[in-house]
Amino acid sequence: MLTGAPADIPIGGACAFQLPGDLSAASTARSLVAATMRQLGFAPDPIEDARLAVSELATNALTHAPPALIPAAQPELWIWARTRPAPQLVVSVFDAHRDAWPIALGAGLLDEHGKGLCIVAALATDTGIHLTRSRLTVSPGKRVWFTLPLTAPWPADGSAIAPISAADRLTAALRSRGVPTTLRSDDHGVSLLTAGTTNIWVEPKAFAWHDGQGYTRHPLADLQETAERIVGHHETRTLTSPS
Repeated sequence: MLTGAPADIPIGGACAFQLPGDLSAASTARSLVAATMRQLGFAPDPIEDARLAVSELATNALTHAPPALIPAAQPELWIWARTRPAPQLVVSVFDAHRDAWPIALGAGLLDEHGKGLCIVAALATDTGIHLTRSRLTVSPGKRVWFTLPLTAPWPADGSAIAPISAADRLTAALRSRGVPTTLRSDDHGVSLLTAGTTNIWVEPKAFAWHDGQGYTRHPLADLQETAERIVGHHETRTLTSPS
């Protein structure tokens, strides 16, 4: 299963692929990442780095969060771009098992286990783990992700996204993942989304919202990164809110 296309990524889109729930997940993820990055103009060396890193993440998803634990939810591969905090390609592997979080153990070269996240961290510019929701089945879960530098110059530098279109697309992205979202727009080109308990302002050039510590701003081209941060914030609040 696939949503999106590589050509959409420079204009705020994303690719989401469903991975097999068996040992072929790693090879499938490697092939999908390589094909997507080639279409985006990446050189061979970063493609090989991404292939190795995503293979580790897909293998971890099957080892520590096998689909047999939650049969309706298979792992997913997500790819998008962001310009903040730096121009980066974001590659994530999603699984629906929140009780199993991979840990970088600092394993030695001869150790059989515990090296996966260390390898990813060595190859990537950044990596992390966050609560989220599926992009294909709306299941709650987590994503383990890494980033690599974007090609320069990145096409998004000259690709303007209209604020009204950005507001509509962000609203649709959040609703499709089970986050209740309302949208209001004024005559001055500013829109306000309310996603759960979070307000997101869509200004002429940026999204802005309060994350509980301070205001965060992202360019409209960072639509997928904004959606992911809002979904993660919503899921964290849902888990920590008193029942």
